[in-house]
Amino acid sequence: MQFGRGAVVRHVRDAAAVAAKAVKTRRETLAALTGSGMVADASAAAEELSASGRAPAVVRVRRPYLRHSVPLEVETERNGLPREKRPPAGRLIAPRGVTGRLHLLLLFAAACQAAPGRQWHCNLPIEHGREQPFSLERLVCAFARHRGGTGYVASPKANKLRQITEALKTLNDQHLLDLPHRGEYQPFRDFSLLCDSGQSTDNAPITYRVPTAKEPCIDIPTEFFSHGWVHLLTPSEIAAYLMWLDVNQNPQHEEPYVTGAERAGVYGLTREAFETHQALQAFGLVDVVPDLMRHDDGKYTDYNPEGRPPPCHRVTVTAGGLSLEAAPRITEVLNRYAATADWGRPLGARPI
Repeated sequence: MQFGRGAVVRHVRDAAAVAAKAVKTRRETLAALTGSGMVADASAAAEELSASGRAPAVVRVRRPYLRHSVPLEVETERNGLPREKRPPAGRLIAPRGVTGRLHLLLLFAAACQAAPGRQWHCNLPIEHGREQPFSLERLVCAFARHRGGTGYVASPKANKLRQITEALKTLNDQHLLDLPHRGEYQPFRDFSLLCDSGQSTDNAPITYRVPTAKEPCIDIPTEFFSHGWVHLLTPSEIAAYLMWLDVNQNPQHEEPYVTGAERAGVYGLTREAFETHQALQAFGLVDVVPDLMRHDDGKYTDYNPEGRPPPCHRVTVTAGGLSLEAAPRITEVLNRYAATADWGRPLGARPI
């Protein structure tokens, strides 16, 4: 389909307006989460949980959580796989709710409290109380806007607890969590993690055990949790960051890249998720070397597969990128984008 120049200009202008609106909403959410002290307390709780347990340097996540071992066929590379065919990490991408973040936080808690190869027995209550220093309520950040239609506005605490329990039910639906008392008076009593590979079924649940050193995994630095990144990256940014960790830690090519077919059919991710490399680079989490032959729309010029490597961006995970607190870094980048519509990395953003 051919588009006239006017149509192209309108498309670019509309896309810019959508991006600007998304950044505006994200800045407002970020201000609410940081202004309330929620991010600082959740990050402090993660540090305390780690220090009180095994203090792991990394959280190991099994590779099937984020990738298929054999690529699946996709209708279009741009759209990735249908949600139901994606690996678990891709299935948990959602514009609202805390499901993906909560699951990663549960894997973090397991790494803090159980040895490799051992089952984790969760002792974290949902609601915070005087008798327990840690809880899901304290570890999770949640924010919701009142969208009208009713005069009732839930308190921040009630809203957070609702989002946590809804996330637990979703994880149960995705066979990543066992709720043995679902449907009863206390439906979340004695919940437990199922294997992060996502291979459990209703009739054959697989108990989660902390991965051993011999299992194929990605290693997520614990600063991802203790410095607030898990709360303030978008779900698509988180999924893409996990993909780039895998690409760098378990290389399939001589250079760190994924083809469109791999991104879509192996990781199940859309092109929109791939494009978060711009924000991730601005935040200082990855370094991107663009392929000069590839255009912004994903097309390329005069590519000869026999003559050169695939025209893909090379993306390297930045060593120490998570070492700074997420909130001030992301705030600086979003403010810059609001003023310039540019994802350029701020001066001094590269960790030393």
